[in-house]
Amino acid sequence: MKSPHNGLWHCALALIFVVPAMAQNEEPSRIPTWQDEIAKGFVPHHQLTVDDFRIDDKTHPEGSYWVKPFIHPYWHYILRANDGWYYAYVDQWIIFSGFDKNDSTRKSKFREMQKSLPHAQAYLDLNEIYGRQLAALKPGELPSGRGATQREAATALKQSLQAFLKEKYRPLDAEEQEFQKATNHGTNTKKVLELAHAIRKRLDTIPAPTAAPCDSLTAPPSQSPAPQPSATPNK
Repeated sequence: MKSPHNGLWHCALALIFVVPAMAQNEEPSRIPTWQDEIAKGFVPHHQLTVDDFRIDDKTHPEGSYWVKPFIHPYWHYILRANDGWYYAYVDQWIIFSGFDKNDSTRKSKFREMQKSLPHAQAYLDLNEIYGRQLAALKPGELPSGRGATQREAATALKQSLQAFLKEKYRPLDAEEQEFQKATNHGTNTKKVLELAHAIRKRLDTIPAPTAAPCDSLTAPPSQSPAPQPSATPNK
């Protein structure tokens, strides 16, 4: 994808599900906090600077720079038995979203990162809109699972949540593609600034989550595959 400065760049999303997989009577472990996420290089949404993009000439050879937002959903569920069936319900729900410092890079010879920041920021802001919308969901708005056993109910819940989140991410992917098309992959700097302003206005209407994850919130740690929507590079 050619940038306004004859380089290549790419945007990608990391959408990782951490799914409880234990029965209620098993020992739970702590759901991560922002401190845990930051220690792993996943930082909250913020105004990007050149220093956010570490110099790396090897990881993404196809791009002059690479910006990678993330959305990490975590949840805890409870099980209920009724009429011979087990039902799994989400009772605690947390979304971390922001900027992945591990995989956001720039080439050592790329000297136009400062001028490229509005494009990268708009992409990050767009991701944050959807992250905050997910964070605002209440447990009662999420799907549940049913099964003949506790394990079946938990598995049904996991599958339902994966399908639910995949649908929630679909419009984000569509907006990313439209943003790339409308800005000619960042070469139309006037359009970048216009759309970036509109995206930021939308973001500012959605409050950032005020309840930070705390150490008392617990859930068993296991992971499952996640959909990977991303912007399409210019050919």
